[in-house]
Amino acid sequence: MQIKKFEAVDMQEALRLIRNDIGPDAVILSTKKVKRGDGVFGMFSRQMVEVVAARDYPDKGQSKGQGTVPYSPADAFPQNKSLMEDIQKIKTDISVTPVELRDMKAEIGVLKGYVQELLRCGEDEGLKGLSNSLVLFYRRLVSEGMDTALSGRIVRILDSKLSEEQKDNSEQINRYGLELLQKQVRTTGPVYNPQKGQKIAVFVGPTGVGKTTTIAKIAAKYTLVDKKKVSLITFDTFRIGAIEQLKIYARIIGLPVDVVLSPAELHETIRKRSGADLILVDTAGRSHKDKVYIQEIKELLNHTHTLDCHLVLSSTSSDAVLSDVINRFREIPVSGLLFTKLDEADRYGAIFNMMIRAQRPLSYFTTGQRVPEDIELAAPERLCRLILGMDAVNSH
Repeated sequence: MQIKKFEAVDMQEALRLIRNDIGPDAVILSTKKVKRGDGVFGMFSRQMVEVVAARDYPDKGQSKGQGTVPYSPADAFPQNKSLMEDIQKIKTDISVTPVELRDMKAEIGVLKGYVQELLRCGEDEGLKGLSNSLVLFYRRLVSEGMDTALSGRIVRILDSKLSEEQKDNSEQINRYGLELLQKQVRTTGPVYNPQKGQKIAVFVGPTGVGKTTTIAKIAAKYTLVDKKKVSLITFDTFRIGAIEQLKIYARIIGLPVDVVLSPAELHETIRKRSGADLILVDTAGRSHKDKVYIQEIKELLNHTHTLDCHLVLSSTSSDAVLSDVINRFREIPVSGLLFTKLDEADRYGAIFNMMIRAQRPLSYFTTGQRVPEDIELAAPERLCRLILGMDAVNSH
């Protein structure tokens, strides 16, 4: 890893230096404001921004560049050497022979069979007394990724509401099942309501879910279609490439972009953009397991209470991963769940699961890469028709 410390008059200049020196894939490790200059008691010193940045694959032939200060990895991570030695030791200790590995796989396969048999027995017990058509409807929900307990409750409610004749009619079950599912779905409505004045929306979530592209879609829609004044702010000083991506979208749409380093600066920038109808705030895409990241977002939202927070999630993620993300963002005052990449997903039941588990409404769905076309307001009927296979993502 190549790590360098940069000093510049402001964050914009620092980002330019980093991009030119170690590339757009650089990762920001830390930022702080410092004073530099001579003079008695520092009277003639000036405030600078100090940024520590890194990249995984340094270019050995690259020059240091003007405005940079050499920064050794040992300065930031003195424990690296012993850590690598420990990792190597663990890798050596856990090595197994091919025969041992084959036996382990066989044992795992047997255990998996036992677990599946236990689950099937439990399922059959819970479905006793239901018509074959209701059992098929239940298994359809489960196959689409719906939680088994939720699916069981749905079919039990249907069983209590339908007549004996309807319980054997798949068409009637689909019709009433769709209505019942829709009643469980909560949505936020559009991010901006002209009757409520200026709206500030911040978008948070793990890396790789498409926050920046989603923000560009919303910004383009309200700027180009609805003719509203939109302003963009990025709190994402973690990865240079993400900032550049937002700036490219902003130039195409014709919008200003502000880079902020702290909650206090965000508050000041919002005040400066008081004439905007809608302010959209992008945040760093980092692992949801990064406790520092979660704390930064928490402080950001606590500092400005008028923000609406949208947790951006990928519909291609597994139920277990989505549940983990929801759990780790539980302390964040989330206004709505925004699901991306519906066009890449095979199943949609997890969206329903997360809405129930998080006890938060759904805000938007994204359905492709086109800006601004491939985004739509979350709607109960739309989600439920997708779950039941009555609709396709690209048919809407």
